Amino acid sequence: MTEFDSSMAATQFDSTDAATVRVDLDGTSHQLRWPRNATLVDTMLSAGIDVPHSCKEGHCGSCAATAVRGEVNMAACDILGPDDLADGLILSCQARPVSDDLHIEF
Repeated sequence: MTEFDSSMAATQFDSTDAATVRVDLDGTSHQLRWPRNATLVDTMLSAGIDVPHSCKEGHCGSCAATAVRGEVNMAACDILGPDDLADGLILSCQARPVSDDLHIEF
């Protein structure tokens, strides 16, 4: 498991190609630019938001959220079944934006 280095986040993400995302977490709504080459967890951490996560490899499910609006692509989502995916569940440690405008709820 690799430790996330938030000091690297701003330089390694291509913010010129980014989606807009509204993230609802713990009763607070956050508006962010979500670089297409970054996961939602890394984007939120680089913005100073304490997002639930653990393994960052798509195996534990602690970062599960619901895509209320928009589409994401996930490299690994073995723990989510077809019904979960149909309900809009995503693993934010794996999710990268496909749509230009998204709304995610934790």
